[in-house]
Amino acid sequence: MGKSFRIIGVIAAIGITMMLSYLLGTTQAETITEIQTVTETREVVPDGYIPFNDDIVDMNTIVDFTATEYGLQLYFEDGTGYYWER
Repeated sequence: MGKSFRIIGVIAAIGITMMLSYLLGTTQAETITEIQTVTETREVVPDGYIPFNDDIVDMNTIVDFTATEYGLQLYFEDGTGYYWER
């Protein structure tokens, strides 16, 4: 008899918890809408875009390399190279 009361109590507690969580999840708070104005313009740079200048090596044009304990020699598609000293 005591075991059946315990089972009924657990089932009732689970049912009440489910019902209250459903009611809590379906009630909505008041939606607040804010209107914002743009005060500054920002430049949007796409992902993966890097502007090429004299300081950047385009790794897609490298065809070979030689590494030693003193530095790194990069060989480009056009036959030129770049030596990076340690």
